[in-house]
Amino acid sequence: MADAGPIAIDALTDLITRILVAAGAIPEEANLVAAHVVDAEARESRSQGLVRVSPYVNWVRSGEIISPTRVTIERDSGAVLVMDSHHGWGHVASFRAMEMCMARARETGVCLSIVRNMNHKGRLGAYVEYAAAGGMIGLIAGSGNPESSWVAPWGGIQPLFGTNPLAIGFPRRSGPPVVVDLSTTQGARGHVLLAQKLGRELASGWAFDAQGRPTTDPQQALPPAGTLAPLGGHKGYALAVAIEILCGVLAGLWPPTPAASLVGAIAVEAILPRDMYEESLERLIAAIKAGPTRPDFDEILLPGEGSNHRLRRSAAGGLHVSLELWEEIKQLASTLKVLHPLLGGDRGTVTRGG
Repeated sequence: MADAGPIAIDALTDLITRILVAAGAIPEEANLVAAHVVDAEARESRSQGLVRVSPYVNWVRSGEIISPTRVTIERDSGAVLVMDSHHGWGHVASFRAMEMCMARARETGVCLSIVRNMNHKGRLGAYVEYAAAGGMIGLIAGSGNPESSWVAPWGGIQPLFGTNPLAIGFPRRSGPPVVVDLSTTQGARGHVLLAQKLGRELASGWAFDAQGRPTTDPQQALPPAGTLAPLGGHKGYALAVAIEILCGVLAGLWPPTPAASLVGAIAVEAILPRDMYEESLERLIAAIKAGPTRPDFDEILLPGEGSNHRLRRSAAGGLHVSLELWEEIKQLASTLKVLHPLLGGDRGTVTRGG
């Protein structure tokens, strides 16, 4: 299939930064979000990649996302913090919340925070990778809001939950961290949006239509035409309920508006000596890697390892973006009067707009 590329990661990040600044984001935050989006695209986590740029632009221009982002501590109970991100960038608020939790966990051993009024935050793995790079176990989960209800309770047809994702990252002595990053649905909403743009069918078991019948039509997979299927049926539904309670209910804002997150950090040394943790983890990893593989597998990968492989490949060979999505990016740049070498123009100048 034809595509636009290869495109260098740095050049694409610069273009998306300029688009977000022209939409109204301050440069520092625009760059952080752009780097996050392009990193997700490079890892082929495309549901959190370039498909998100257009809604981000719309939300900044409409004031649904407020930049600069302000994160405040509303309640401090030592190892537990309650924060408010005041409708700023979810990416910025998530990194700041993780930083605060890590700093507190160095004193208390563990810190959990509830973050109210959270906007979309993209690929959750990025935040726990950040914690792991600082030597800590990181975790983050998020619930949605009435406008992002895509999933019905198991056995029902009325959407009530978002995709309610969860990520946990574990630091390693050598090599990238072990990162569990998943939504509580069979497929992320972003994959459905991408399938709609590209005219592709969904995988079987990903969605139900409005009557609760299985469908592979992406046009029938989101409300009001349908709903996303929970991961593993009733098991994914149960996990979604738990995350809804941990995030939305504990935020005291159910249904949360616009959304709420649970962010946490655990200091390994508060539980056991660092070398004991590292040696034990490496023994586990060695046992996983040493196991026999199925006929259709060349090797056994750790959670997050495939994502890192794809990132290295993209960094070396550039990104390949679908022509449909690239046209959307070009149209955004044209509308916002952004010039860039990737678009065939000079760098020009860009000013913050509304």
